[in-house]
Amino acid sequence: MGWLVLAVVLSAAPLSAQVVTGALVGRVTDNTGAVIPGATVQVQNVETGLSRNAQSGAAGRYEVRNLPPGSYTVTVQQTGFQTQVRRGITLSVASEVAVNVELNVGAVAERVEVTAEAAAIETTNAAISNLVTPTQMRDLPLNGRSIDQLAMLTPGVVQQTNVNPGAFFGTGIRLVINGSRPTQVLYLLDGTVTNDYNMSGPGGVAQVSLGVEAVREFRILTHSYSAEYGRNSGGVFSSITRSGTNEFHGSAYEFVRNNIFDARDFFNLARAPNPSPLPPFRRNQFGASLGGRVVRDKVFFFLNYEAIRQRQQLAGVGTVPDLNARQGLLADPVTGVPRPVGPGPSNGINPVVVPYLNLFPTPNGPNLGGGAARYFRDLKTATTEDYSMARVDFNLSEKDSLYYRWVYDPSELVADAVIDPFVSRSTILYAFNVLSETHIFSPTALNEFRFAFNRTYPRTQPGPVNFQNNALDFLPGSGVMGTINFTGTSISTGSATAAFTAFGVGAGRDQIQNVFQATDTFSYVRGAHSLKFGADVQRLQANYRWTMFGGGPGRGGTYAFGSLADFLLGQPNQLQFPDLTPPSSPSRGWRQTVFGWFVQDDWRLRPNLTLNLGLRHEFITAPNEVNGKMARLPSLTARESIIGPPFNTSKTNFGPRVGLAWDPTGSGKTSVRAGFGMFYNLPAMGRIYDTSTFNYRFATTYSVSRPPGFPRALLSGFSPGLRTTRDVEASVQTPTSIHYNLEIARQLTSSIAVQVGYVGSHQYHLEQGPEANRAVGHQILPDGRKYFCSVPVGPPCPAVSATAPALPLINPNFGNIQWMSTPGWGYYNALQLGVQKRLSRGLQLQGSYTWSRATASVDQQMGGEASGQLVGPMDLDDLPRDYSLSLFHQTHVFTANGKYRMPWDHLLSSGVARALLGGWEINSIGRATTGLPFVIGAGFNVSRNRHVLAADRPDLNPGFSNNPSSGTTAGCTGVRAGQELGTPNLYFDPCAFSLPLAGTYGNLGRNTGIGPGVFNVDFGLVKNTALPWREGMNLEFRAEAFNLLNHANFRLPGSALFQSSGARNANGGRITGTATSNRQIQFGMKLIF
Repeated sequence: MGWLVLAVVLSAAPLSAQVVTGALVGRVTDNTGAVIPGATVQVQNVETGLSRNAQSGAAGRYEVRNLPPGSYTVTVQQTGFQTQVRRGITLSVASEVAVNVELNVGAVAERVEVTAEAAAIETTNAAISNLVTPTQMRDLPLNGRSIDQLAMLTPGVVQQTNVNPGAFFGTGIRLVINGSRPTQVLYLLDGTVTNDYNMSGPGGVAQVSLGVEAVREFRILTHSYSAEYGRNSGGVFSSITRSGTNEFHGSAYEFVRNNIFDARDFFNLARAPNPSPLPPFRRNQFGASLGGRVVRDKVFFFLNYEAIRQRQQLAGVGTVPDLNARQGLLADPVTGVPRPVGPGPSNGINPVVVPYLNLFPTPNGPNLGGGAARYFRDLKTATTEDYSMARVDFNLSEKDSLYYRWVYDPSELVADAVIDPFVSRSTILYAFNVLSETHIFSPTALNEFRFAFNRTYPRTQPGPVNFQNNALDFLPGSGVMGTINFTGTSISTGSATAAFTAFGVGAGRDQIQNVFQATDTFSYVRGAHSLKFGADVQRLQANYRWTMFGGGPGRGGTYAFGSLADFLLGQPNQLQFPDLTPPSSPSRGWRQTVFGWFVQDDWRLRPNLTLNLGLRHEFITAPNEVNGKMARLPSLTARESIIGPPFNTSKTNFGPRVGLAWDPTGSGKTSVRAGFGMFYNLPAMGRIYDTSTFNYRFATTYSVSRPPGFPRALLSGFSPGLRTTRDVEASVQTPTSIHYNLEIARQLTSSIAVQVGYVGSHQYHLEQGPEANRAVGHQILPDGRKYFCSVPVGPPCPAVSATAPALPLINPNFGNIQWMSTPGWGYYNALQLGVQKRLSRGLQLQGSYTWSRATASVDQQMGGEASGQLVGPMDLDDLPRDYSLSLFHQTHVFTANGKYRMPWDHLLSSGVARALLGGWEINSIGRATTGLPFVIGAGFNVSRNRHVLAADRPDLNPGFSNNPSSGTTAGCTGVRAGQELGTPNLYFDPCAFSLPLAGTYGNLGRNTGIGPGVFNVDFGLVKNTALPWREGMNLEFRAEAFNLLNHANFRLPGSALFQSSGARNANGGRITGTATSNRQIQFGMKLIF
């Protein structure tokens, strides 16, 4: 019972860590269909010689579990029957392959050998998943050789593209699986958790996931998976590394990219009639792998190294003051005639503004109106990454096996900003280690123990890498210029798209995350029951050192201007700045422990009917700071914070799982599968650490409305204003998702299978982190609208001033309070179709289609997670008002991939002909999707509810669609009539919207805009040449085109429509970038042996 004691002691979340192996199961019968008990079943791995034995039970059933993926031979013997040998059985990660054997009467010495036909559909497990095979990983075209691109071959899986990458939100893969948030996906490598500090998958600063040569295969589990998986509720990305075999094998390769082969970027062409030269681009991606034996059948090794050296210029697009504005002249909103921004010399420009105005470059693109003009600049970036992996496997005895695997992946990116000279530098290091041991007690009982140590170390330096000018400092003693933006809020909060490009030096940090993980799983087969018991514990360490204050102002502070006129006059709307004196400090050492345990029973009720029954329990301790620097507000209205953990944790996270897999014909060619389960998503601890670090008690920042004396307001002798703080609600709940699905699959031919299914989920207790310190004391107008005006006589509501002050805050002791809580909910419903043709006659195809609807009341945990999107609810006291399409909703998603080997090889008789014309194949990935929703925002706090993140929305004018993106615009002030909608110049009609009555909320819903869709085709041409020096040695030449058709796939448009002056933002409705690259061509040469 030692394993049971260990299961109780080790409990934790990601027992998903267990499933890096597979299982072979089946029934032994005679030619009349009668079961044969007591037959000896030997299973042998062809590559490593690993051998396992089992016996068929009273019902003729046998099971051999915890087998490493690979190619197997199954040998079945019983007295009085011929021996049968099944060869060519392929076992993949987290799979169960049925191998039923029919024995004929005869002598045991007589052998019948059969080449197995792999099952095309799943008949014994209810989990919805998709395997990305080694063939797909090696053959399909991958830009940057990033394996995460292949995840989107799975029905229901898309990738978040509107994210702000970097140390705040991660640089790795961010998948959206069946409408879940990207932070709800679990990433596993050899069964150990590799999620980064903010729950993204691992990935270097180049935003690619290296390791194509190191990873054998991976599986995406999307719905209703077993109780072995926990910690995250959205899905599982489970990959396994390659191991050595008895034969030596390896590769050496280099892939190159060069701008001379690339098409011009759409927005580079937009500079016509004088487009700039194609920006320089150089990428060299090279490496080698080697695997083999140290001792035959006993000790094996596998090594891999891959590097990126990249130098690139990107087409940067900014919005800057036009030539008139630089002279203090802005167009009259009625007549359009330029007039001085104010009285006095220089047309009213405040002299103290001039040094900052001069940081804006002279525009080199068209005027946009409102004093704005386009500025184009080629942004230089330099990227370096070195990925290494080593693995050693030991077959210690017939009962024990062990392996150790090591991954080390450092990377660095140095990048220009649109406004020179604010250059940034980012580095990130991943180091993953795991030691795993498997012990076989008997043919029906085995145990697997695993210990892992993983480290993630991101570091950002947002500037000034090459900029030093203390004369531009905002704060005495800061030693650095702060940031200037034009949204009325700090740019680091990620509010609606700004009209003018923000600039300055923001916040950076160092963060080391260590995860120590121990896992133990015991498997036992008894009759018709396959039982698993497991437990896992993780110890989390997160050591933060902010190089400047983050999550708000940088060390140098942040000035926010409501309009260009305010900037030219030196009249900011807001100043945020940190307290730079002790004990205020943003350095922290967070510690936390995650526990979980599970029990799983796969019960074969009948030979063609299996029930998957499981229960999982998960628990996480409250975060602890090593120096006691943790505090929280006990309530939103509290005057002072209290010392202690930031929140209380739930101990009742019990998640049942129920699944059914039925083969109605018993032939293995039809399956009906259904599942139901409750899944918990343990909090994104990186976000909670960020939030708790900036509780005012130990990291004080201040917020001042309309500060005097720009740029050095603190020298003007005024009060520093109210403190700002970040807090987590003490009663925060565990985000929960209920999964339900029904799927029917059918094998049509020996190589073609189809599937159709309904997939649904209900999520609740979703996290959000909005600005919560809002105005109170509002009036209710006769039409029912809330009216946030301090003047009791009613509309019109005057601007906030000394004579018409703002309404009081719900907590007058603070300025901004970013408050993480869990009131959100959402639903996902989808029809998912899939078809797969296995390789036959040189052709392999796979396609999927998803028709879905994803809804939510809130989509982001913190501001800035989704680039250019408004943060949080408009009215925190009316959350149902924001229930809408999710930011991650895409109605239609179609993907296809395949390869085709040219059919004429067998016709080539001469060696020269075979060398020149033989070995050609083509492969491709295609993708077509509808667009993502986005919020159309007012652009500033027109409601006067004092919501600093400006989540206000405008009014929808009568007679207009809430997504006006087709036809032409009739025009309005600042928008020329007759412009075609649905184009980058004007994607949607800003004239469909107007500012609501000052002091009230607009009537427009959330996420009503639908952005441009995506259509992309990647294509590869491959030439294989067999080399004579060694059997199996091959030289592979690859020419790959990404976005072969050079289709411009656009980003979301600017969505902030108005400035605080009431003038329209020039960027409203305009698109300034693409979501995918222009056509890029890559050449590669690869030696395989």
